[in-house]
This record gives sequence, C-alpha cells and structure tokens, in this order.
Amino acid sequence: MYNIIILFSFHMERGKCNSNELYRIIEKIQPEIIFEELPYDVFEIIYANGYIPESLEAITIKKYLEKNQIEHIPVDTYEINETDLFNEFDLISNKSIEYAELLKQQLSMIIRNGFHFLNSDDCDELFDKIHIIEENVLLEINDARLSYQYKTEIELHDKRENEMLHNIYNYSKQYLFNKALFICGAEHRKSIMQKIQGYELKEKLKLNWTLYNASQIS
Repeated sequence: MYNIIILFSFHMERGKCNSNELYRIIEKIQPEIIFEELPYDVFEIIYANGYIPESLEAITIKKYLEKNQIEHIPVDTYEINETDLFNEFDLISNKSIEYAELLKQQLSMIIRNGFHFLNSDDCDELFDKIHIIEENVLLEINDARLSYQYKTEIELHDKRENEMLHNIYNYSKQYLFNKALFICGAEHRKSIMQKIQGYELKEKLKLNWTLYNASQIS
C-alpha cells in the first residue's frame, strides 16, 4: 500500500528521452495515480479536450489517459512570480567555456541514454558541477540584481518541492492506493530525495518511495 515510484524527466523530447519511451515506462509501471509537476491552472489548460500539449510528460500522459482510466493529480501548486526567475544562462555560457561544455555533455547524455541517465547519480553530479559554475560566475560578475534573481529562483524551487511532497502526502492521507507514479524534472532529483528523508521522519503516514530503476521496469 502507498507505493510511489518517482520518475525524473526532462520536459522536452531529445533522443531516447521521448514520448514513446515514457509511454512504455508508464505501461510497465501501471500506476493507479500519476502525480505531475504542474500547477492547477496550467493543468486545466493542458488537459482540456482538443488542446495539444508541448511538454514531453503532458504529451505522453494525455495519450495514456485516452486508454487508461486512472487518477491524475497536479501537485506543483506553489504560486510562481515570473519576474523572480533567473534567465541569464547564456551570459554564464559566454563567461565559462567549461559551463557550455557541461551543458553540451548533459544534452548528449540525455539524447543517448534518456531516462536511464536522467534517473541516475551521474545526472545529479553533472547538475552539481553546472550549479557550482553558475554560482562562481555570478560571484565574479558581482551584479546584485542577477545574484538576487538566482538566489530567489533557488528558494522558489525549494518551496515548490516542499509543496509537491506536501500535496502528495495530503492526498495519500485522504485516499488509499497501491501504486502511484510521481513525474518530476530531473534537476529536482537530489533535493527531492533529501526532502523525502525528512518527510519520512516527521510524517505518521509512511509512503513507500521508490526511485525509478530502468533495469527493474524494462
């Protein structure tokens, strides 16, 4: 009871990270519920009849729902202020050759290995290297506005992750289920895993969290 598989994704189709592969994974898992990294308002638009979604997850889930009657819940309900988002990644690429190369390496791994890479410690390590360079370049630039935006976005993602887990726990307290699937962006993998450890200590309801493992599902 209360088994939840977490699958980390990339939001865009690239090589082996594609809709057909994600559909195959969902078919293998056969979840009763899919928790998706979306806010309510976007969720209602994307899954309205006739709307053609753009994100990899929405394309796949919408197709899956046509043939399977399951619960489908948006859990990323923390309000986002677009002006707080950091959008100067090109600036960092221009300042750091290593940063640009790491981004190319990341994309290459996603294209070649798809969800296997996105759900691996190697992916986490690459994100860590990318974030370290971002922080170092921003320190070098010493622009108060950019540093504030970067810090604010990190805080926003932290709040979003807590909101998603909070919503999943709240749903689980109200409804029984055996197997659920939580799909989230790969950049959240390391911090989501850390937050789950905290929830497991403080929550009375025990959820059985499992990281997606390609060798077990394929």
